[in-house]
Amino acid sequence: MSDYQRILLLAPPAMSHSPAFDRATELALSCGAALHILAFDYVPTLDVATLFDQKAMTQAREGYLELHRRWLHQETDHLRGRGLDVSCNIFWCQHPLQSIVEYIRDLNIDLLIKDVHLEPGLKRLFATPLDWQLLRDSPVPVHLVAGHSQPLPRHVLVAVDLGGEQAEERFNDRLVQAGQAFARQCAATFSLVHVHDKSRSYIHEMGWGTLPMAEGLEMASRANEQQGFKALAERNGVEKNQRHFLTGPVIEALGSFVEHNAVDVLVMGTRHSHGLDSILGSTAENILYRSACSLLALRPARLV
Repeated sequence: MSDYQRILLLAPPAMSHSPAFDRATELALSCGAALHILAFDYVPTLDVATLFDQKAMTQAREGYLELHRRWLHQETDHLRGRGLDVSCNIFWCQHPLQSIVEYIRDLNIDLLIKDVHLEPGLKRLFATPLDWQLLRDSPVPVHLVAGHSQPLPRHVLVAVDLGGEQAEERFNDRLVQAGQAFARQCAATFSLVHVHDKSRSYIHEMGWGTLPMAEGLEMASRANEQQGFKALAERNGVEKNQRHFLTGPVIEALGSFVEHNAVDVLVMGTRHSHGLDSILGSTAENILYRSACSLLALRPARLV
C-alpha cells in the first residue's frame, strides 16, 4: 500500500507546468495516489475597481477565472488520459491559508505540494509569505519544490536535531520514516544527517566559568548526540553508509552537504515561531531561502 493516498497541489497562478506541477503529477503516478489541484486567483485592481463599476468588474473577474479554469480542465483531462485520478478547483481569494487548511482536512490530504515562492528579505519583515504560513500551520507535510527540479528526486536527506527529550525522539522517528517513505516512492537514495553545533554548548555553559570546563562539557554534549544519533538510526533501520554526523553552524553545514551530495529534497521539522524568531524564521525556513534543493517539512504535534 502506498504511503500517499491523496496529494494536494497548489497550482501556479501563471497557468504553466511548474516544477511543483511536474513533481505532484509524477509522484501521484508513481504511488497511485489521487491528485487534487487547487488554484487561487486574485488581482487587487479588479477588487478595487468594483467600487466604481461593480457589474463590469465582476464580469472581468469571472472572465479571468474562466480562463484559468479552462486551462486547469485541459490539464486534468490530459492527466486522466495517463491513468491519473485527478480533480481540480479554483477560487478567488486574497489570503488563501485558511481555505487551504480546510481543503486539506475535508479531503483527508496526505501531502501538500507547492512551488517555492521566494520573497525579498525586507518584505518578510512586514508580511508572512504563504510558504512560511504553510510551514507553520499546515496539518500535513508540506513539500516546497525549488526551481529547475527534476520530476522525481534522486537523493532525499533527512536532517534531525537531537535534544534527548522523549517527544523530540518520537518526532525524529516521524521525520526519518517520512523521509524513507518519500525516497521509497521516488526510488531515490536516502540519507540521514545531524549537525553538532559547538557554539550551542559554549553559549549554554558560559556561566560555568573556565574555558577547560566548557570544553569538557562540549565534548560530553557531542558524545551524547553521537549516541542519540546512532540509536535513532538503528531504531529506524538506517544503514551506516546512510548516516552523516556533521560539525559546524547548522545552516552552513547543511547547505554545504546538500550542495556537495546533490541532495534534491531536504526533510526537516518546523515549528511555530514567536517574537524575533517570527522574522528570522526557523532553521527549515532559513534553509528554504538559502538552499537550491526542495524541502519536505513536517510540523510537530501542538503542545496543549
